[in-house]
Amino acid sequence: MLNSIRLIITTTILSAFVFADVFMTELTDPQNSSDAGRYVELYNNGSEDVDLSTWSVQRWTNGNADPTASSIINLTGYVIEAGSFFIICNDDNKFTTTYGMDCHLNIGTGGFADSNGDDNMALLNNGEIVDMFGVPGEDGSGTGHEFEDGRAERAADNQSASSVWDE
Repeated sequence: MLNSIRLIITTTILSAFVFADVFMTELTDPQNSSDAGRYVELYNNGSEDVDLSTWSVQRWTNGNADPTASSIINLTGYVIEAGSFFIICNDDNKFTTTYGMDCHLNIGTGGFADSNGDDNMALLNNGEIVDMFGVPGEDGSGTGHEFEDGRAERAADNQSASSVWDE
């Protein structure tokens, strides 16, 4: 009986992680970034709201093997509703002026949502990479993960996170 209860509890906990499919859907470096602002869009493809208290984001710049310290942002205190987007921007005023809505989290310049288009980005849960854009330690210039003066959008048929970059 005790083993059955343990199995049910373990299965329930694991199911919560398996069905909580949060991933990056868009990264931007608009050519007019001084006016429009940069942002990263997350999406919850699951059927349940996800408490982001154990989640974080980070980016690697200029081919560095280690993430840029100022880019590591904990998402504690935020929830992304089932089937909803969560936008992290570098300037909410510019974002609102350009797109007509507020971003969910304004982290300012120099951080995760302030890439110049050749950086590598990751979404983590409990310190483990859940979704990866680019190759840490590799400058994205001239690669399949460069989005300088533009944006990178996840392919429409790709509906889940990937801990390893796959162009």
